[in-house]
Amino acid sequence: MNKKKPVRLRPYYKTKHAYEKLRVCKHCRSFTVLWEDKCANCGRHTLIPVMDQARFNAKRSMQNERLIALLITLAAVLFSQTFLQIVLCLVGGFALTALLWWFQRRVIESETRRQLDKLLRSSDRRIIEGIYMNLTTASAAIKEDEQLGYEILREIATIVHNDRIRLQQIMLLQTFVLRKDMELELESLMLDGFEPALAEYIGELAKVKRELIKSTALRYVLLHERQILQMKGGAGILAAVAGAAVRMKKYVDSYPDFILRYVRQLPKDRYLRLYQLVRRSPNQSWNGLRDEVSAIYNEKYRWDPEFQNWD
Repeated sequence: MNKKKPVRLRPYYKTKHAYEKLRVCKHCRSFTVLWEDKCANCGRHTLIPVMDQARFNAKRSMQNERLIALLITLAAVLFSQTFLQIVLCLVGGFALTALLWWFQRRVIESETRRQLDKLLRSSDRRIIEGIYMNLTTASAAIKEDEQLGYEILREIATIVHNDRIRLQQIMLLQTFVLRKDMELELESLMLDGFEPALAEYIGELAKVKRELIKSTALRYVLLHERQILQMKGGAGILAAVAGAAVRMKKYVDSYPDFILRYVRQLPKDRYLRLYQLVRRSPNQSWNGLRDEVSAIYNEKYRWDPEFQNWD
């Protein structure tokens, strides 16, 4: 593997719904999930979020409904035979149009969602074609700029969920120097089967961004513990994950046997954290973990000033 390089990743904007990442070209109706300014298909600066397009469609539909109401009013006036009928048709028509406008204002959001659903359902083929074009862009970018390639794949992964794209992201992340201040992720990158690159990535995150090590990652490591131990530096990966797990008592409660197997490899700061948890819960043994923590304390840290406040 090439030497890892420091990078500063483009900010990643999370959305409540995956479809919010999609943009559509007003000119050629192509779709993209990327941040590009120009449409890759027609080259025009006419890309807008799909929600904006849905809102535009909703307003246009409502405008057509009001126009129909006015045309009906006009037709009624034309077929009126007396002045009174003309007045009544005009008053009634304008009143009904105003009532329709008032009602439309109240249901604009639900109509927008209906138009969005209609847009997405009717454009499934164009959406697939757009994402395929984005994947082609990603493949070309990876050859020239691994950081850009990763950023493109990260956007695509919002819409496309499969292990191939997840593994590509993991492999690219492994070419970067990971830092705590980076916008990293793990839950969305978990794979179904064992993959050494994912195990290495989990091990690095356990050191630089422990808060990302949650139950999903811990279960993955437990499931593939034997394979990880066979890797170069595998024991270190498992010890790092165990060290990340002790940050929360619920993980110690759930995985005491796993932590026990690697407790003697924990660095001092992680052992201190575990020691504090053990002292706060005097009635729990955690399948022998308490006894092992006490033994390590007596062997290595009994006279350490950092531990004195917990004696």
